[in-house]
Order: sequence, then C-alpha cells, then structure tokens
Amino acid sequence: AGGVARGPQHAQPPAQASSFSRVVQIQAQMSERAVELLALPEDRPCLLLDVGCGSGLSGDHISEEGHYWVGLDISAAMLGPRIPSCPAAVP
Repeated sequence: AGGVARGPQHAQPPAQASSFSRVVQIQAQMSERAVELLALPEDRPCLLLDVGCGSGLSGDHISEEGHYWVGLDISAAMLGPRIPSCPAAVP
C-alpha cells in the first residue's frame, strides 16, 4: 500500500527477448572479427560468399564495411525475410 505505480515501460523484458538480443550481439561481434581476420583491402570492395548465412546478420556487417556478399543457406525459412529485398534471390 502507498507504493508508486509503475507503467509497462518499466517492466522487465521477457527472458526470451533478452536472450535473442544477446545472440544477435554475439553474432555481430563474431561477424566483425571475421571481417577483421580476412584483412580485406580498404581501398576497394570485395565480393564474399557467406555459406550458412542464416538470416544474413553477418552480411549486414559485410555491407556496412563497403563490401558485397552472396548468402547461401540450406534453410529457406532463414532466407525468407531477405528474399523480397533482393531481386536476384532464389528461394
């Protein structure tokens, strides 16, 4: 009794959402490190093949670094969200 009411914006996110965010963060760090280890030239873009690209998180980092990439994954469901954004994509 007498406590301050708190709105939904103060509620803790579900554990699943928090866990997913952590996975995305780890994948981003791994992508950054992989691009660093490739020692790609900074003066010209390169074309990379991402085998097992999943949803394309690694490719996003590759693009941000100014390079091009082609993603290949056995799971059409993982590629699904990317297909509309790429006219050359083949499901």
